[in-house]
Amino acid sequence: MTARILVVDDIPANVRLLEVRLLAEYFEVLTATNGPHAIEICENGKVDVVLIDVTMPDMDGFEVCRRLKSDPATSHIPVVMITPLDQVSDRVRGLEAGADDFLTKPVNDLQLMTRVKSLVRLKTLTDELRLRASTTRNIGIEELLSRNFASADTTPKVLLIDERKSSFERVQKMLRGSADLDIATDPHAGFFQAAETPYECVMISTGFADFDPLRLCSQLRSLDRTRFVPIILLA
Repeated sequence: MTARILVVDDIPANVRLLEVRLLAEYFEVLTATNGPHAIEICENGKVDVVLIDVTMPDMDGFEVCRRLKSDPATSHIPVVMITPLDQVSDRVRGLEAGADDFLTKPVNDLQLMTRVKSLVRLKTLTDELRLRASTTRNIGIEELLSRNFASADTTPKVLLIDERKSSFERVQKMLRGSADLDIATDPHAGFFQAAETPYECVMISTGFADFDPLRLCSQLRSLDRTRFVPIILLA
């Protein structure tokens, strides 16, 4: 699972600690050291989950959460508040500000990943529903019915990213006549090729000598144009 996570804390060591944990799970991590910067990132970029410390100077985490939840452009972004004290009053105040979940310092790895992954799934579903609602408003029925849909027997367009000749030639032979197969031997070039071409499936080999194939999967899932494209990992 991949997503873009914003970590907000005025203490650099705390930011780095969470960043390392999230990067190890192939999340893309953004960071901010104060409330106004965090709000700016959420307004200007795609953020899937916000992890924010409640005890920051000038603008604390409660105020940042309240402002994010009061803005229609950012109200759908899940916010997890990180508090040094497991106090009921803090949780009540956080809920009143619109927080979606809470973590207590020191943050437990299992709790962190469980909450983040759960909220990422929620955010993905929310984004899909918002997109469908927007599409319904923007596309008229006549335009929808006038579209020319591809026939069911159209050969699917597939991308294979594999640097080993013997491997991709074998797959190429197996899919001959069943799929319109493109091959990329460089993973970086393959990523851009997948983003620029409407493939129905992307196949990724795990046999790269100097590249992590899971990182490539994560990058494809983080891009809007390839977020829902099926990925087959060849191990």
